[in-house]
Amino acid sequence: MNSTERQNIQSTADIEISVSDIVSFLKSNGKRIAIWGGALAIAGVIYALLAQKEFESSTQLMPELQSSSALGKMGGLSALAGLAGIDLNQMNTTDAVRPDLYPNILQSLPFGLYLLKQPVYVAENQKTMTLERFLDEKGQSWISTIVPDKAPQQTSLLDPKKSSNAFELTKKQQDLINELQKRVIITFDRKTGVIVINAKMPDPVVAATVAQKSVEYLKEYVTSYRTDKARNQVKFLGTQVIEAKKRYQNAEARLANFRDQNRFLALQTAKIEEQRLQADYILAQNLFNNLSQQYEQAKIRVEEETPVFKTLEPTTIPLKRSEPKRTLIVIGFGVIGLIIGVAISILKKML
Repeated sequence: MNSTERQNIQSTADIEISVSDIVSFLKSNGKRIAIWGGALAIAGVIYALLAQKEFESSTQLMPELQSSSALGKMGGLSALAGLAGIDLNQMNTTDAVRPDLYPNILQSLPFGLYLLKQPVYVAENQKTMTLERFLDEKGQSWISTIVPDKAPQQTSLLDPKKSSNAFELTKKQQDLINELQKRVIITFDRKTGVIVINAKMPDPVVAATVAQKSVEYLKEYVTSYRTDKARNQVKFLGTQVIEAKKRYQNAEARLANFRDQNRFLALQTAKIEEQRLQADYILAQNLFNNLSQQYEQAKIRVEEETPVFKTLEPTTIPLKRSEPKRTLIVIGFGVIGLIIGVAISILKKML
């Protein structure tokens, strides 16, 4: 027998010894390991039953991307740019909020403050309350009811007169907004152009309400951004049209009164005065007509600039909870218990 064969026999014997040691170890410490695994599994069951339920509601939108005649004339160049991963539609939306900025809108402070003040219907209690109150009540755990938090809460503002013209939040409001930013998630798929809004809340109806309110806020924000300039122009032209109409009516009345009072006069001064009044009348009439035309065009422009959001998947009330994953929690706790039992048994054997 050469040295190589002796080494192979020796390694096989070592393996057999190690496996037998493992079997012996499990036999002698199996009860302890099983107790730890069972105890942690029971703890996992209790935790899974007491853990707060979470429901997730989602909706899918397809926003309108600005399409210009220039893009249509590009033809093959637009197709090649698409193959290269370049979206020429987004590159030409200079006068609109790009869809890839929509997540920033729903993660902003104004949106959080807007959402906290919205009324929601809670199916669990069959009551209507603000989202701020709902999250505040759900944030109070059973531990806080037994051991109340004695930390002082911020009640006074540092700038009560708003002299800085800046937002100032209390600690409670800041915590609620941070929680909202984790619960309301918006994603934008650059390839398909689809926007997905997910809202996760402890109540199914509240989750659907928050998702729908998020859609409404996003639509209103984008619409306001794109049409603000046109709406201001409509407002300005509306005021000018009213003034021009008064001027036109006054000029018309003055010309009519003058002609009524001077029908039988052939004086040159009367003719000159009539020509002057008629010129003022024509000028006021042309100004009124031009402003009226611009006013109507501005109103049409507001409708043209108003974006269109097509709903691919409407907001629905979830029927099943998304969290907690009770099976995974129990299995995870059980595995941790087994690991703890093995670790304790090894330490006792070593000591």
